[in-house]
Amino acid sequence: MSILLVAPVCAGFFWQSWTQLALAWQVAAVVLACSILFLLFLFFIDLFRALRQRALLQKALLALTPSEFEERVLLLLKDLGWTNLRLRGGSGDRGVDLEGEFQGQRYIVQCKRHTKAVPPSMVRDLAGALHIQRADRALLVTTSSFTRQGYEEACNQPIELWDGDILARKIKEADALRANPAHRRNAWRGRVAVLATFAVANASCVLFAFVSAGAPALTAPAARTSGAPSHTNVTNPTAIPVQTDIPPASPTAIPVQTDIPPASPAPTPTERPVLTTTVFNGGNVRAAPNLRGAVLDQVHAGEIVELLGRSPDGNWFYIRNPRNQVGWTHRTLLNLDAGVDDRLDVLRP
Repeated sequence: MSILLVAPVCAGFFWQSWTQLALAWQVAAVVLACSILFLLFLFFIDLFRALRQRALLQKALLALTPSEFEERVLLLLKDLGWTNLRLRGGSGDRGVDLEGEFQGQRYIVQCKRHTKAVPPSMVRDLAGALHIQRADRALLVTTSSFTRQGYEEACNQPIELWDGDILARKIKEADALRANPAHRRNAWRGRVAVLATFAVANASCVLFAFVSAGAPALTAPAARTSGAPSHTNVTNPTAIPVQTDIPPASPTAIPVQTDIPPASPAPTPTERPVLTTTVFNGGNVRAAPNLRGAVLDQVHAGEIVELLGRSPDGNWFYIRNPRNQVGWTHRTLLNLDAGVDDRLDVLRP
C-alpha cells in the first residue's frame, strides 16, 4: 500500500523535472528509463526461472504431477541446447505437450509420467500427431519403459523414445553441462554483451544531448502568472538607449528675447513596446549568436521571454528569460509571430 501511495508522488516529481529539459535530454532520459525497465524485466525473468527450476528439481520425477513433469522435461531440453521451446500441454493439445527446435529440426514432444510400460497405441498416436503438426521429428519421454511393439511402431519413423534409463542419463548430462566452466563463461559473456550494449546506447544519447543542448538545467523555472511577467516594461539598456543623464537646460543660460517666441521643447521619443513570446522547445541561452557561444542559462518550454533584438541573419534572437538572464537563443526554440523580425533592432555582438 505504501508503494502505491509513494509511486504517484515520485512519478509526478520526475515528470515535472523531465518536462523542463531540452528535447535531446528528454530523449536521453526516455532511453535510460527504457533500459532500466528492460534490465529489470530480464532480472525478474531469470529469477523466476531459477526459483522454478530449483523447486522442480527438489521433487522426484515420480512425485511430479503431469503438468510439472512436462515443465521438468522442458527445462531438461533447454539445458541440452534445445531452442524455441513452448509448453502446449492441456486440453486440446492433440497429443503434443511440448514443441521446440534442436539442431535445425522442429520437434514435437509427448511426456508420459507412467509406472508401467507405455503401450504401443501411444506411439502410434504420436506418429499421427507428427504428420498433422507437420514437424520434422517427434520425441516420447516417459519415466517407465516401452514395449517391444512400441519400439517396432517407432522403427523407420522419425520418432525418438526416451525411457526411464535414457531420461536419467540425459538429466546427468544436463547437470554436467551446467557445471561446465565454458558453458558458464558463455552465459556470462552473453549477459555482459547485453549490459555493454545498453551502456553504449545510453552513453551515446547523453553525449548527443550534451553536445546539442549543453548541460541540463538544475534549477526549476521561475514562477509565472497568467499574464505577462512583472518585468515586461523593463527595457534592455543596450538595445534601446534612453538618455536620462542629461539635465534640463537652465532658463538663465539662454536669454529669451521678447520679439522671438520661445522654442518649443523637443519631443521626447516614445519608448518602443517590449515584445514577448513563449518558448516552443527548451534550449540554451548563449553569450554569442552561434553554437560556439558560452552557455549562460537555459529556456524551458512554456516560459515567456522578452525579445530585445535579433542577429543580422535573423537566425538568433537576443532575449531575457524569466530569471533575468539575457543572451542569444536560436529562433527554432521560440513561437514567433509573422513580421516580428521587422519590429526588432538588429544587434551586432
